[in-house]
Amino acid sequence: MMKKRNCLAVILARGGSKGIKQKNIKKINNHPLISYSIYAALKSKYIDKIIVSSDSNKIRNVAKIYGAEAPFKRPKILSGDKVPSVTALKHAVIETEKIYKRKFDYIIELPCVSPLRDYTDVDKAVEILIKKKYDSVISYVNTGEKHPTRLKRIKNNIVTNFCKDYPEPDIGSRRQDFEECYIRNGAIYAMTRKTLIEKNSRNGKKSFPMIMSDQKSINIDTIFDFNIAKMLIENGNCKNYPSKIGKLNQNYKSKKNKINLLVTSPMNFLEKNKKELEKKFNVYYGYKLHFDQIKKIINKFDAWICHPSPKFIIKNDLLDYAKNLKIIATPSTGVNHISLDYCEKKNIKVLSIRNNKHIKSIKASSEFTFALLISAFKNLYKGISLGKSANWRESEEFLRGNQLEGKTIGIIGFGRIGSNLAKYALAFGMKVLAHDPYLKIKNQKVKQVSVLKDLLKKSDVVCICIHLNKKNFKFFDKKKQAQLKENCILINTSRGEVIDEMSLVKLIKRKKIKFFATDVVCDEHKLPSSKSKIFDISDYENVYITPHMAGLTYESEELASKITINNLKQFFK
Repeated sequence: MMKKRNCLAVILARGGSKGIKQKNIKKINNHPLISYSIYAALKSKYIDKIIVSSDSNKIRNVAKIYGAEAPFKRPKILSGDKVPSVTALKHAVIETEKIYKRKFDYIIELPCVSPLRDYTDVDKAVEILIKKKYDSVISYVNTGEKHPTRLKRIKNNIVTNFCKDYPEPDIGSRRQDFEECYIRNGAIYAMTRKTLIEKNSRNGKKSFPMIMSDQKSINIDTIFDFNIAKMLIENGNCKNYPSKIGKLNQNYKSKKNKINLLVTSPMNFLEKNKKELEKKFNVYYGYKLHFDQIKKIINKFDAWICHPSPKFIIKNDLLDYAKNLKIIATPSTGVNHISLDYCEKKNIKVLSIRNNKHIKSIKASSEFTFALLISAFKNLYKGISLGKSANWRESEEFLRGNQLEGKTIGIIGFGRIGSNLAKYALAFGMKVLAHDPYLKIKNQKVKQVSVLKDLLKKSDVVCICIHLNKKNFKFFDKKKQAQLKENCILINTSRGEVIDEMSLVKLIKRKKIKFFATDVVCDEHKLPSSKSKIFDISDYENVYITPHMAGLTYESEELASKITINNLKQFFK
């Protein structure tokens, strides 16, 4: 029954906000405010179409980038701050139905000012509206301390009770004695078409009050509200994770004798590399294309330069549609985002940049790993946080760190990143131990340790720099973690899956490790909706989690792209 009903989500977003300038597109966590409501609608299993009604072309363009439609521009006469929301909403529905030549059974308005309301709330409202046959569903929140009993009128410095029906006793009031009281939180207005179009109302005769939590009920009207929402979202207390919607672009004519190439890796800043590609291939750029978008078009391509860290694993559920695909080239050393076994079964070649001689010039991940090391020793993040709040040396005990000189670093894996780390550490006067059973370390200043346990027992900081494969899945297990020196610093920039995260979280909670920093976590492709165990301790002061950004430098990505292009050219030679 639910699937047969047409449900339209409308987001009203005028451009003339007075309280906060351009409020609807003001950014939180690098995404505009409106995108949080768009994401909630996109994730809902009941919404058939999402439209944004705005008098601002800028807002309309932003909305389209994040996946909503903005098929019309709202007239100025309906965009003033005195125009009732129901009037603008009714206009939006009528215009949408004209344009798309269809009528909607249910309408749900999702105001921009409620960024912490998410798809679960949207789905709940729609289910109540349809299954229980209400005229409307409107979201509410408990007033809490701001109860009518405590509301006051102040005139000429004289305080009197605002509500005569709820006078506050002279001795004061206790919250636990209050009768429950609720107020609309401005997050959800769901209604039947008849209620809106015929009754000219968002609140039908049979209206259901859907109670929401305080946190989800933040309604942004002032800059104070905005800052509270910003703090909560940036601290991970929100289930809305906006992202721009990718588009397939080709800006020149295809030639029949050229090979069709899909590129979902970011190349927007690599103009020279793009021109080099376009000499040999019909290139279609699809950065930020979602899984379903790629699935629909992958059969058209002979080759694919994939994103080095996609939001999905490239496996059978996608490759079964790749009827003509001959090669997947990834501009990364790791290939754990690709099912190698299934590619082999489908006779699809997979090429990474791992064994190319030129990757020695890529220092990005090595430098980033050492930056995490320095940050851990120096309590850098704590200092930056206090500095932003204008706190200075009042918290010296909280900020005091350690120098690197004389400390011992243990490096697990002495490949490109591990060997670079050794050079940086030696330059800072550190003692370097390294464990790698697959090679002989030639650097005389580095002590090669054959038994890993010996390295773990002696090292002040341990850096994991190994490649992920079937043999070292959860390589750094509970047993090895227990062998770490007390108050050790642990840094991982390899892959999340090389660590047994469950046991590591327990170890950190027991304060057996001084500091843990990681640029990688298990099952990254499932983020942000499904989080690894490491995020259970993300708010710990001695835990740094960065979003797999170690390799994100212009220089490293340009070289990785060049190597990938050469790999493709050699394959099709």
